[in-house]
Amino acid sequence: MLIGIDDTDSKRGMCTTYLGTLLKKALEQELNETVQLRLVRLNPTIRFKTRGNASICIFIRHSYDVQDIVREHIERMAHLDDDNTHPGAVFFDDDAIPADIRCFARDAVHAELCLENATELIDGHGLDFLSFKSGRGLIGALAAIGATVENCSSYELIAYRFERNFAKKRYINEQSVWRADAATYPYTWDTLDRKGEAVICAPHSLDPVLYGIRGDDPNQILAAQRKIISEPFQYLTLYRTNQGTDAHVRPAQIRELEEGRSYKVTAAVTRAPWTITGGHTFVLVGDSGARLLCVAFEPTKQFRTTVRELRVGDKVVVQGSYVKNCLHLEKLRVLELCDQYKSGNPICCDKSMKSLGQDKGFKCSKCKAVKDVRLKCQVSIKREVAPGAYEVTPSARRHLAEPLIRGHNRGYAVFPSR
Repeated sequence: MLIGIDDTDSKRGMCTTYLGTLLKKALEQELNETVQLRLVRLNPTIRFKTRGNASICIFIRHSYDVQDIVREHIERMAHLDDDNTHPGAVFFDDDAIPADIRCFARDAVHAELCLENATELIDGHGLDFLSFKSGRGLIGALAAIGATVENCSSYELIAYRFERNFAKKRYINEQSVWRADAATYPYTWDTLDRKGEAVICAPHSLDPVLYGIRGDDPNQILAAQRKIISEPFQYLTLYRTNQGTDAHVRPAQIRELEEGRSYKVTAAVTRAPWTITGGHTFVLVGDSGARLLCVAFEPTKQFRTTVRELRVGDKVVVQGSYVKNCLHLEKLRVLELCDQYKSGNPICCDKSMKSLGQDKGFKCSKCKAVKDVRLKCQVSIKREVAPGAYEVTPSARRHLAEPLIRGHNRGYAVFPSR
């Protein structure tokens, strides 16, 4: 049996994954079997998200009547008094997930779906469900069921605080996190922003999460966790997840872009980058006569340096979320750099010749040759950017964005951000 749950938290606190952890504990005690968990991140630009737009799926090996246990946990733990919290739970008890539910899950990661889309599928397949208030959480709950194991190809180990500490400032020893990162990177990632010298595996909100460690290998994740010195934690839960997979991104041309979705677009730079007050850097690209404004926001830090090195005519792949007619950059791949020139003295013996005065020609300081030329020549400019893929700093990275360090055999250079 699969149980999908979503929309139990609020901006005031709580965490759907925490509910999943307590439900796992309760179900294992009740059923006397091991319960597995999946964490499924949905469209990161959705209007209704609280923080990371996460839903969960609970996997039980056999069929059981567990609706009362799930209902009791949602009623007790969800922030039902919050106007923006509308929990939903869906129960799926067949061997194979139907193609239309798998398609629904893929769409939920990329687009914004209506509640009617979910309820039609739930009714059409005769699935049991629980709905609270408007029941908008049924969208994420059904999507969590439809997400296949293949789509959930990474892991996150989450440490949860004791409830008495929820309202207190977290204690995590920063040096221990640096040691954990040094010992397990690149099998774990986004534990630190090394250039920003910031611990990013711990949230700042008032919720039950103490910290979360993401990676490819559960053994390496556990090794990192054992090195971290922190306040005591009550629970430690390993989630299989679609984080770090770029599952939210679709290839498209500029004319095909829709609001609130994420894309990668192959284009050419049509206007050199510019930076406004506040540090946000913009660049204009185009394909087939259409134009697209792209932005690297100030929190992306050194990523903006790469964007600023672009010049008109460069061929690029820009990737990010399309919001208010602007692509919010998450990644940039430089395909081809156009030649850039500046006016300069002639070259001799691999060095610039010295001027002999206005209209008097140039002389080589090494071989003493003289060129009787009156006009300067065009000298190629060395570019400070190379073809390859670049990404935003870890502290600005979304949960779903795939770190470049995860890629294998891409066929082009990558410049991971640390």
